Amino acid sequence: MLPRDMGLIGHVEVALVAEIGHAEMTVDELFKLRKDDVVRLKQCVDEPVTLLLDGKAVAKGALVAIEDHLGIKITEIL
Repeated sequence: MLPRDMGLIGHVEVALVAEIGHAEMTVDELFKLRKDDVVRLKQCVDEPVTLLLDGKAVAKGALVAIEDHLGIKITEIL
């Protein structure tokens, strides 16, 4: 857990990545992908999204719509 006094690092920006799923395909299938193709992910629509910081999972949540943007409602801090 991070210390409560974040005076020295609290202003530092970090980049979070939302991992919504994964797919497996052959290299041949990969190179055959074209505009408007759909890649089916192994995850179901209602499965949690994982938030990654530097490749490490830090939280899980659910996708939500915020006006015309996507967001993540945090359900678990890892």
